[in-house]
Amino acid sequence: MARLPIPLGNWGVIRTKRMTPRSWRARAYYRDMDGVLRLVEARGSSSAEAQRNIQVKLKERQTPRNGLVSAMDRINKLIDVFLVEMEASDKADRTKDKYSYCVKKYIQPALGSVRISEVTSGVVDHFIRSLVADVGSSTARSCGAVLSWMFKVALRHDAVKINPVVGVSIPKNSTAKPQALNMAQYQDLRNKLIAWEQEPALGRPRTQELHEIADFLVGTGLRPGELLALHWGDLDLESDPPTAFIHATVIRTTSGGVRIQNHPKSRHGVRRVVLPAFLVVALRNRLAHQQVTNSPNLTNLIFPSSTGTICDANNVGKVWRKAANSIGYDWVTFRTLRKSNATAIARAMGAEAAAYQLGHSKIAMTQEHYIEEYKEALDTRSVLDGFGTLPEGAADTPPAPTKAAGSRDNEDE
Repeated sequence: MARLPIPLGNWGVIRTKRMTPRSWRARAYYRDMDGVLRLVEARGSSSAEAQRNIQVKLKERQTPRNGLVSAMDRINKLIDVFLVEMEASDKADRTKDKYSYCVKKYIQPALGSVRISEVTSGVVDHFIRSLVADVGSSTARSCGAVLSWMFKVALRHDAVKINPVVGVSIPKNSTAKPQALNMAQYQDLRNKLIAWEQEPALGRPRTQELHEIADFLVGTGLRPGELLALHWGDLDLESDPPTAFIHATVIRTTSGGVRIQNHPKSRHGVRRVVLPAFLVVALRNRLAHQQVTNSPNLTNLIFPSSTGTICDANNVGKVWRKAANSIGYDWVTFRTLRKSNATAIARAMGAEAAAYQLGHSKIAMTQEHYIEEYKEALDTRSVLDGFGTLPEGAADTPPAPTKAAGSRDNEDE
């Protein structure tokens, strides 16, 4: 019976031989990926050292010669290959910025000098749990996603046999139950917000359009970036019903600038939303005001910055937090307004309509994170009163016989 050949990418018996009083040689045959056996040799000052040196050579040889990274390369080299692949991918620009930040801020300082072959599931688990303790589970999950992608790249180059991130438990974010404003609460917030805007302030005057932004967010359920990317040409105020076409969003890049991304957060975010009557009136007044004052608006945005350029959602958010804290609504954020919109729609039209309004692909996500639980008692009398209607003569029905002591029902047997 013929002897089985050495498997591809493996080696045979390592043999050592003393060459000089201070030098040993180790040799082994390695079967390359083309099926040819080739002799590999290494030397050392002792037999054990020569064996260790040849094992390093043999492991390095396991990576095909066209691989950009090998098992003995450091994570820093894998990061370089990963970043090039990520930039060429179809991921959203905001995702690319987020992943690049995770690499430079957390992964490279902690793991950059570690060799690819040294990264085990235990090493990844320790890194992730350290992040959870230091910066929270949200960042830890982002870094876990980046590491998983990086080692998929390493797998394709045969630098690893398995993805060490697979099987590592990454803690989920703890999410509170959605809390929304009802319509009476919103009117109270809006009145206080307008009063805050009109109060005299030291230095730069306060913005006079924060309540208009709030109206638009609560009336449409848009994300702040989607609102700030809207142009007047995206609105159709004369149609029946009047609509707004959502197809872009404002993002902040890693360089610190802001720009309009030509698509929303996801492909499901491209949608048309119907504008309520109060919002149509407000928008017409806003358009007339912009035309009368001839305020700068270089790109015909509905909500431009004070200089007529793209408005940064982060800056608007800072002003909102300051105002909300001052008027006693510190728990209300822009996302709260979005939740209020979704909750109102879900109450009247169902969760599916709310999911479409918000641009979600999954109704379950809308229900879990955006629709406030119903807290009031539902008026179900029209349904349940039937249980109390007794048939004619039911009052004369004799009571059921009493069981004798020690007897058992059939269902207990």
